[in-house]
Amino acid sequence: MTTARTPYGFRLIVRLLVRMFIALIVSIPIIALGGILLVYSQTDGTVPAWSGIAAIVTGVALLILGFYMTAVGSFPYPTLGEGEDVKIERHPTMKPAYTRIFISLPLFFITAVLYIATEFALMFPFITFLIGLWFFFKGVMRYFRNLHITYIVTDRRAIYMYKFLYLHTNEIPVGRIVQISEKRTLIEALSGRGTVVVSSGIGSRMTINMEEIDNPGAVAEALRSMLPSTAN
Repeated sequence: MTTARTPYGFRLIVRLLVRMFIALIVSIPIIALGGILLVYSQTDGTVPAWSGIAAIVTGVALLILGFYMTAVGSFPYPTLGEGEDVKIERHPTMKPAYTRIFISLPLFFITAVLYIATEFALMFPFITFLIGLWFFFKGVMRYFRNLHITYIVTDRRAIYMYKFLYLHTNEIPVGRIVQISEKRTLIEALSGRGTVVVSSGIGSRMTINMEEIDNPGAVAEALRSMLPSTAN
């Protein structure tokens, strides 16, 4: 199986730059919208100046948060034992995040059309704007969240790692795994993603949910192949 490894050196720099570029793509349109609203507020009494200021502050906050979370999302890496080999490394797929962001774009376009090219009451573009904003922020927050979740399987253990303001890990030694199962909704099955549940007993600390990963069947099979009953 082909597995993704944490990049180092030049590959790590490229990965950081790409993710920071994505943060720019997400935040710059909001900052630009704020600038446009501020300009319109000077000539159009129906556009309050605070809306432009709020958009600019939101965009700058997203940019700072995006840069921070992008940098933190690449460090640290769990300490491996001598001779321990990483078999699988996955992040939750970004498909749900990208889908939400893409859904928001036509809603923002409809908002602009309703506001500029029609004489509908402001309530209608306001409603479409709120719906688009909801999808947009849900997508952005899902994207940043997934950057900080890593699932790692070595030849000795399964590891869940979350890193944001702190590092949280949960791990299960391979020898203690008692059950490996897969969960997929209809949409997840159609999009080739799902959840692999690794359990060593009852309780949250004894279970690792590898949520929304691509090709979960291959991950589950790789885990099963390392169990003592099948390895022999």
